Amino acid sequence: MWLLSAPIEPSRRAWADGIAPPCLLALTAGAALTAAALSMESVQGAPAGLARAAASALVHATFFALGWIVATGGARGWVRPALIVSAALVAACLLSRLSAWGALAYLMVPLIVLRIGGDRVDIRRIGLTAPRSIGAVVAGLGAGAFLGVHLLLSVSLTFGYGVRVVSAGEYLAAVGYDVGANALTAEWLFRGALFSRCWRSWRFWPAAVFVTALVVVRYLLDPALPPATEIRAGAVFYMALLGLGCCGLRAWSGSLLPGYAATVTFFAAYRLLAT
Repeated sequence: MWLLSAPIEPSRRAWADGIAPPCLLALTAGAALTAAALSMESVQGAPAGLARAAASALVHATFFALGWIVATGGARGWVRPALIVSAALVAACLLSRLSAWGALAYLMVPLIVLRIGGDRVDIRRIGLTAPRSIGAVVAGLGAGAFLGVHLLLSVSLTFGYGVRVVSAGEYLAAVGYDVGANALTAEWLFRGALFSRCWRSWRFWPAAVFVTALVVVRYLLDPALPPATEIRAGAVFYMALLGLGCCGLRAWSGSLLPGYAATVTFFAAYRLLAT
């Protein structure tokens, strides 16, 4: 229990020192590129959905860039890794729209992140490293599966939504998106960079609650989330539980992998929900 109440390290420097200007630049560039991608949706003859896919990829690329900036304290050199991951995300998103097998390209994104960041001490400090115990990964898989099954049972029995795979190709693309974009950037930015930096100045619970609140807002603002009131209420409940659980797994294991496993497993169940 001491671990959950103690700071990650004794440093008490303001967690935003030095990162505001590059974060603002990354946000501005990401917003401009996302808007440009969305504007292509109205181009006559453009393949349906490709512009939205590119915009989604650019949003996640912005999350990655922000995470890199926060993790490195605003040090120079963040543009190159951001561009590499952006290209990988956009390619994976577009390929998944063109073909169900194209979703396999998402598997390359975590490997690219590991390749460009795994050798840096400041990046490893946010959890891009092996967990202290394989048990933490098992716990993450179990926690994600429990929350996912609980979601499916609750929604199907209470609100009458179906639980099925409407299309194998669409399901593969959705899970691929979670593996290479959704879950990856959630762990990287929120439970990795932001949580680690907050935990240096605060204790575990304030840092975990703050970061989890940001995650909840991120999903509530996601245009892909169905507008039904019960779905949005469920998103707050399950994202809060998942977020706090992933912060706990990060604290226990020292790695992002258990929380990543929990998030992927939960969303793999969520994708079975036919709304």
